[in-house]
Amino acid sequence: MRYRIIHATRFAYEEPAYDSQNEVRLRPWDRDGQRCVEFTLSASASASIFPFDDFFGNHVHSLSVSPPHQELEIVARSIVELATPAEPRECGVGFAEFLRGDSSRGQAFFEYLSESRYIPFSERLRRFFWMAHPEEDEDVTVYVARMARYVRDQFEYETSATHVHSSLNDILTSGGGVCQDFAHLTIGILRLAGVPARYVSGYLAPPSAASGAADVTAQASHAWLEAWLPGQGWCGFDPTHRCATDGRHIGIAVGRDYADVPPLRGVFRSDGATSTMSVDLSVVRTDAEPPGNPGAGQSQQ
Repeated sequence: MRYRIIHATRFAYEEPAYDSQNEVRLRPWDRDGQRCVEFTLSASASASIFPFDDFFGNHVHSLSVSPPHQELEIVARSIVELATPAEPRECGVGFAEFLRGDSSRGQAFFEYLSESRYIPFSERLRRFFWMAHPEEDEDVTVYVARMARYVRDQFEYETSATHVHSSLNDILTSGGGVCQDFAHLTIGILRLAGVPARYVSGYLAPPSAASGAADVTAQASHAWLEAWLPGQGWCGFDPTHRCATDGRHIGIAVGRDYADVPPLRGVFRSDGATSTMSVDLSVVRTDAEPPGNPGAGQSQQ
């Protein structure tokens, strides 16, 4: 399937801003049956845009605007071809056998086995983990899939219960959260179990949307996780939907947690005290639409 994505972020400032320095992670990746056919990044003000890869191998763009500006709009336009990934299979490795390789995995996947900013190994998390720890003979893939379902079954989907900077302790306290919280909590459980796990940011596209159908709202911005499974490598699981990733999941970036992969992060100078930000996002299925010019303006691949 092919999707056209337009992700627009707008900033308005009380007083003109200047020396705006931003990191943008909005280019979909090219792997695991996903291909970014086209990508452009544009800014409403005169900007310097420079692409690079971060520590985790994500595509990042540095976007700088020096002159004073009252508003700034940053727009990422993508066309992505997406295939349905294979369902993770039972690996035939139980936890007793799997944990005998802890030392080598600890060296190879240190970042994805350790606690991180939004995934602290708190006493609250440890207690939650012991209620759902794996059996010695449980297949590693079976356990990961079970945890993706288990976490979602324990908590309500509540947009007001947490916020973008919440850690997994917040969902454990409030009893509800959103996709980011479900991913953080599941990752925390898997890391305590000895399974390397990493956070994924991306989009969730509707599989049944006809070509030219109405845009998907900003709720299409999504988060899930990847777990490292014996004999299979990194495999995606979506706790929010209690499933493995499928033909709906458009990946952008991976990291230890959300702190490593925000879509846009930056600083600016201004004499004003306040600023506002708004986001518009559309994900449209365009199977019959050939690649074309996805937008005008100053841009960078």
